[in-house]
Amino acid sequence: MSTKADTGKPSIVNTLMLAVAAVLLLAGIAAYYYFQSMAITAVRVVGLMVVVLVASFITAQSDPGAAFFRFLKESDIERRKVVWPTHQETLQTALMVVIVTILISLFLAVVDWGLGAGVRSLIGG
Repeated sequence: MSTKADTGKPSIVNTLMLAVAAVLLLAGIAAYYYFQSMAITAVRVVGLMVVVLVASFITAQSDPGAAFFRFLKESDIERRKVVWPTHQETLQTALMVVIVTILISLFLAVVDWGLGAGVRSLIGG
């Protein structure tokens, strides 16, 4: 897939935009920790959120960033199409798993006991 296919931006422009966004994000994180003792936590969190939003906007302007955000949007559309089980179906499935687990563990315990008894009788214990 060519990086020029979506908007026709040269790859150097895309790279530069992603680099600016990464530097901005790293600077925001560094500032968050640098001002730890000087600013209220809520102010630092809001500042970091603003930096993340600006970096995301810059990233979305590049071709790879636009493709990534388009992927996220399409993933959300597909997630909304999922039919989730009802509360009763979930409880029934969970109960079935518990019952089958107990039955299999009992079966394995009986097999283990039987094999152990057989080995003990063979070695004369």
